[in-house]
Amino acid sequence: MMPEVWTPALMVSVAIGVFLMGFSKTAMPVAGVLSGPVLAAALTPTGAAGFAVPLLILGDVFGLALYRQHADWGLIRRLVPGVLVGFAFTALLFRFVETGLLSRILGVLIIISVGLEVRRLRSDGRTGEKQAEMTNRAAIAFYGTLAGMTSMAANAGGTAMSVYLVKMRVSMLAFMGTSVWFFFILNVIKVPLVLGLGLIHPESLIADLWFIPVLVLGAGIGALAFRGMKPLWFTRIALGLSAAAAIWLIVKG
Repeated sequence: MMPEVWTPALMVSVAIGVFLMGFSKTAMPVAGVLSGPVLAAALTPTGAAGFAVPLLILGDVFGLALYRQHADWGLIRRLVPGVLVGFAFTALLFRFVETGLLSRILGVLIIISVGLEVRRLRSDGRTGEKQAEMTNRAAIAFYGTLAGMTSMAANAGGTAMSVYLVKMRVSMLAFMGTSVWFFFILNVIKVPLVLGLGLIHPESLIADLWFIPVLVLGAGIGALAFRGMKPLWFTRIALGLSAAAAIWLIVKG
């Protein structure tokens, strides 16, 4: 359920989460992961889930308007089997493992992945040679599974997806186009699930309408920020935010 009273502090908190959501769709996908804890703290995890999905899909539409033609569908196809395995594995683990512990384990896996990629970037800087994209099928399956698990267990699929795309050495535009299509499909799939759970209802949709201008503002500023961003800094920020999200998962669970 939505809050009965919207205090100024509550509205500011939700606005920050929605702004980050919009920004993530046009500038840096993993920034959206940071909005999840903000909204969950303000609206409770279940309230935030129903509130967020319609806004996420609207944000995806903005991202598609800018980057849809730049998607690398081959990368998405290679990721999908692992994502489906991640969904199924997480659903199974929910019966035996406490959600907080599972989130912490996923956070550790993400921080290790980020660390390995930072080490690779430093090696490239020393040698002056750029390593080729990741081709190991087992590694690709791992990142697909991690994306599926983090998306289902902690609404943090953007972390694993960002590390995966950095490892695939895609351009900034391909990074954004591939991400926005991937998460648009993922979020549409979530709709019947959250509807079935009764998390989307008239009150949540009315609240969504209030915050659409904030989402549009975040998406607009994100688009401007993306245009001025250099590829090296784009990669560094993507990895830095992934690390921050992973640390949050480890600390908060």
